[in-house]
Amino acid sequence: MQTRVQEVKDFVISGLKIHECKTDDISEQWEELAEVLEDYDVQHDVLYGVFVDLTDDGIRYLAGIKEDYMPEDVPTESVSIASGKYLVGELSSINDLEKAFRELSSHQDYIHRPGISFEKYKGKALDQIEVWVPIE
Repeated sequence: MQTRVQEVKDFVISGLKIHECKTDDISEQWEELAEVLEDYDVQHDVLYGVFVDLTDDGIRYLAGIKEDYMPEDVPTESVSIASGKYLVGELSSINDLEKAFRELSSHQDYIHRPGISFEKYKGKALDQIEVWVPIE
């Protein structure tokens, strides 16, 4: 996995709903989001998967796009991504997500800061996958 450090300004991700689920159940959210984006003919080449927080039974997760691209008449829930530095890992396969989050979150060369970690899917086929973890 190739890594880099990148700094971003704050931005907002909007999705249909923040779901409390196990990681195995995340694909359902992506299917719902894809249907809505297709129905509204939303043109996009970047999607985000946001790990809002951990729960006793799994995670709270939001599949979404930048708020500016979400149609106004679609009911949504949003999550703010704080500005700052992030340790970014570039993945070659979606199957490497959990391993990448573990590796980046425990990377000893960086001081990790509280904040939201997220996945970023880029490209026309959304096949360029990145994992973003907040650092100091």
